Amino acid sequence: MASLSGNTSFTRRAVRIGFVPLIDAAPVILAHELGFFREEGLDVQLSREIGWGNVRDKLAFGHLNASHALLGLPIQSAIADASAGESIIAVMSLGSGGDAITLSERLLFSGVNSAASLARYVRQSRGQVKPVFAHVFSCSMHHYLLRDWLAAGGLNPDEDVRLCVLPPPQMAGHLGSGHLDGFCVGEPWNTIAHQDRSGRIVSLTTDILPAHPEKVLAVNRKWAAAEPDLLVPMIRSVLRACAFCSDAKNFARIAATLARPKYLNVSPATLQSSLALDRTFGLRPSLNNLRTPDWEMRSFVATFPSVTHMAWLLNQMVRWQHASSAMDPWQIARSCIDATAYRAAAASLGIDCPQGDAPPMPLRGGGLFAEKISEPRLEPV
Repeated sequence: MASLSGNTSFTRRAVRIGFVPLIDAAPVILAHELGFFREEGLDVQLSREIGWGNVRDKLAFGHLNASHALLGLPIQSAIADASAGESIIAVMSLGSGGDAITLSERLLFSGVNSAASLARYVRQSRGQVKPVFAHVFSCSMHHYLLRDWLAAGGLNPDEDVRLCVLPPPQMAGHLGSGHLDGFCVGEPWNTIAHQDRSGRIVSLTTDILPAHPEKVLAVNRKWAAAEPDLLVPMIRSVLRACAFCSDAKNFARIAATLARPKYLNVSPATLQSSLALDRTFGLRPSLNNLRTPDWEMRSFVATFPSVTHMAWLLNQMVRWQHASSAMDPWQIARSCIDATAYRAAAASLGIDCPQGDAPPMPLRGGGLFAEKISEPRLEPV
């Protein structure tokens, strides 16, 4: 691949990219730190954001050109009214999996270590204060995977517990102070709760939904239309960083980079533990019978921006009555993704792409979610 780094007369194009301090922001951060953006002729300024509301608003109103973002942000943008600013689209995925559900030590001491035992605890505690669980944003995978986990244990997430939204870096602190009984969040914030002895991981989200989609690289649609020649080099830079992040031999360097105050501001040792979480909690023998041979806790190389992922998440919104059942999930999902630049960037790096933009999505138990074989919409428990 040709590099522009030796051309001193070349004027690099400015791009402002946001991120929230999470392990899965690593591809964006490492693309910057390893010089991949510069080699592609981009002058990238990274902007650390406290939470997903900031990312949504700054993308919509053009304060960010692109960002590490929740899968659901383009959906929320698509179904919002015009006053919410320009629409947001996803141009690549930043990987799959990587989240977990953590319970407080108080619940664990009471014998709660699963959704089923939590349901028994709630039934025995009727009339008392409901347990409080946090997730990161209303349209996040964390929200709907937490709901799925609770429902599978026999709980009604809208009646039996209280759900609230918190920025990821605040989760462990609120758990330790007793404001929360549990949460679903990305790393390293589960690992930090475990190390602080404020909580313990009881489920990895890839045991709820295998290889589930997680974050995307999202862009302001108006900016993308005005600067189409910047998309391919930006995506190619992040794809190169995804490949770097997927190699365990690079974990020490990744951890040292992410540990800096301007990024995650977490110790390198903690981040290395978080990057290798599938080797600690994730490979407990008791879970082996739940997993297929290709099970992964996290993948940085599942990068194709799939329409199917968006449609699945929309179906969950309909299931829990957070979106109208009259809408067409597949039509909206297609409006949320543009894979054109991704396909060009991937081809230049020799990365294969699915034939269509809506490849089937694996479900728990070996099933598939696809346009012609979608899972039934389940009513809330």
